[in-house]
Amino acid sequence: MLYGAHLAAISWQVKVRIRKTPREEELDGVRLDAMRPGMVKEVSASVGSWLIAERYAMPEMRRTEDDVFSTVRDAPDVVSDFPRRRSTDRDRRA
Repeated sequence: MLYGAHLAAISWQVKVRIRKTPREEELDGVRLDAMRPGMVKEVSASVGSWLIAERYAMPEMRRTEDDVFSTVRDAPDVVSDFPRRRSTDRDRRA
């Protein structure tokens, strides 16, 4: 099953804002004792869900300076109000 194998390779990450330092030192290989209130951390979906369920964190929805949308291009500075004309669209008043 190619779809399942491809989907398993995706690493789902979530951002959480730490509300209070967890009592546990580690979860799934992630150090929790260094997490301080106010910190925004990007963790796996399972660790993030656990932190939120235990009320150690809340989901962080705000964008940061690191969030870049590479597919969005800036609008041109000058936009023509006239439609573009092809060379074959000459005045044909005959």
